[in-house]
Amino acid sequence: MSTYNFHGNVSGPNNIGDHGTINIGQQDTAAQTLRLAAELARWLRAEGASQERLDAARALRGELDRAGQEGRAAEPGLIRRSLETITLGLGAGSTGLALAQELGRLLG
Repeated sequence: MSTYNFHGNVSGPNNIGDHGTINIGQQDTAAQTLRLAAELARWLRAEGASQERLDAARALRGELDRAGQEGRAAEPGLIRRSLETITLGLGAGSTGLALAQELGRLLG
């Protein structure tokens, strides 16, 4: 067991964290999601994936990019359909499947 010694004002306002905010958990999921989508598209091209999968990866990345620029959530139906098309037939434990699953986890 460890002890944390705090020598600040415990009864008044405190400035904890960056600019007085406390953030717990993953902070930059939008940037991470775009990076993973780009990585997935690169992997698909390198593996010689079908045009249908490449188009799905392009649609996925485009929707994520537009949603970020417009400050809205990505359209879940398009995301789900794109990920389903991309992952259909990918081998268990493959890099592509791992990337797609992580994207799905980040997007909820």
